[in-house]
Amino acid sequence: SREVIRLKTLEERKAIERELALAQETQESLLPRSLPQFENFRIHAFNSPTRYVGGDFYDFLQLRSGEWMGVLADVSGKGISAALLSSMVLGALSMEFHSGTQPQEVLNRVNRLLCEKSLPYQFVTLFLFLLDPQGTGRFISAGHNPAYLFRSATGTIETLVSDSYFLGMFDFASYESRAFRLDKGDILVVYSDGLTDAQNQQEEMFGKKRLLQLIRQEAPSGSRALEQKFLQAIEEFTQAMPQTDDITFVVVEKCQ
Repeated sequence: SREVIRLKTLEERKAIERELALAQETQESLLPRSLPQFENFRIHAFNSPTRYVGGDFYDFLQLRSGEWMGVLADVSGKGISAALLSSMVLGALSMEFHSGTQPQEVLNRVNRLLCEKSLPYQFVTLFLFLLDPQGTGRFISAGHNPAYLFRSATGTIETLVSDSYFLGMFDFASYESRAFRLDKGDILVVYSDGLTDAQNQQEEMFGKKRLLQLIRQEAPSGSRALEQKFLQAIEEFTQAMPQTDDITFVVVEKCQ
């Protein structure tokens, strides 16, 4: 009868709402409650999940080597499955780094774990980096979009990219770190593709060109000004249009 159908529809809707609430709670628990303070660096970070609850997260860890680690990851899918996979990845990264494992071997192990434990259609892209107080660092990009490094001395922007595979897709994949360096005033920008894929009412994407223009114009004023300009530009561009992917970014400035 119509009443039975209506009741079933109502129950299904409530079940979906409970699942979304659980997924959102899980996702929020993955983000740091406050941003850490590392010697000689300023850190800013932002995450705006979609109404579908995506799988972006970022995190930072102080390592026994004196370096610190930052990561921004984008998990495929939506809802509770993406939130649970995010939790698995973050937990594995934390455990491996706290044991003193080198970053390339950390991702080799995490990749093997995901290949064994995650569903066939699930995968993770991430940009992971390590920095010491002097600004010497290493990074690995596992299928993630490029990060950008603004050079204060020259006003130029370098692209940090590697050709590594997504995590969780191929058990034969191997990951290698690459060297980079931040000098005083340099700013590292790491983001998920939800930022560049954000759409306005005309279904036009924000795009990398706008992102690079913002970095070029605002980075000379420092990381705080750049973060605020990002937030303002996204709000003005999207004009409250619902987004279909998380918008996440991390900005790191070498201040000494």
